[in-house]
Amino acid sequence: MNNKVLLLILLALLAIYGLSRLFSGKRDSTFQAELIALDSMKVASLRLDPKGEEAVFTLKKEDGRWFATQGELTAPAKETAIQSLLAGLSMVQTKYIAAKDKDKLAEFEVEEGLGHHVQVYDEAGKLLKDFFVGRFDIDQQARSITTFIRLNGQNEVYAVDGMQTMPFGRTFLDYRNSELIKMKREMEVTGFDYVLADSSLQFRKTPAGWQAGSLPLDSMKVENYLNVLRNISGESFADDFDELKASQYPQQQLIIRGNNIAEPFEVAVYQDTSRELPFVIRSNYNPNTYFASDSAGLFSKLFVPLNELQ
Repeated sequence: MNNKVLLLILLALLAIYGLSRLFSGKRDSTFQAELIALDSMKVASLRLDPKGEEAVFTLKKEDGRWFATQGELTAPAKETAIQSLLAGLSMVQTKYIAAKDKDKLAEFEVEEGLGHHVQVYDEAGKLLKDFFVGRFDIDQQARSITTFIRLNGQNEVYAVDGMQTMPFGRTFLDYRNSELIKMKREMEVTGFDYVLADSSLQFRKTPAGWQAGSLPLDSMKVENYLNVLRNISGESFADDFDELKASQYPQQQLIIRGNNIAEPFEVAVYQDTSRELPFVIRSNYNPNTYFASDSAGLFSKLFVPLNELQ
């Protein structure tokens, strides 16, 4: 028997094997290469139930803006966090099926009450996707992260690239908009004011450099200070602050002006000595959010002593 005949026999056997796999029903019919693939434009709200002690919260789009709600508190959502979440929902690809046995769900932390429970809805309130995000496995040698996901109502546990699922494990605070000031790249600060209770101090950029009134400043120190302000966020929220009583507290302001800044950034600081963090801070950039600070926190980044700019 020559080599040509042997080759034909081998090809015939491979074809028969392939057809038998195709029609025998022995393929893994539960495997889904694209486990989650949603059109971000159709996503209108999400209900997220984090594992552990964190309380359930929702994310909802209203008039093109996203809001985060937990209990009775509704706050603007962080745009970058929402974009990351929607990007994650657009494509989660499966690496392999890690388990099919219901008894394995707890091991991979995808059982009810153990994993992050994520439910995604469209504008009409229709449930688009319902799944649990469980354990993270880190492979130091391969420098990779694997996460385990289970679709609600199924027993299959899918292993996926952990980076795709990072947004699903965030908490309510992670999604809150914590930005106090955020400047675009083209914005150039040419002046700012400290408006204090009984006085004010004006800082201006002149051809000779930065000055406070007629007092020359170290321009490098001023620019370093302004670089902090270009993208500054709060760490603690003052959700219980009564804005109707704001006028009764001593206050001061930071006002920032410049080229390509159509409306000056205005930051108001109220001092309530009865609070553990006595400074309550808000800005016109994120006007519906109040932040809390002590003298060493956010407040110290906003108002720098004059001698530190000289």
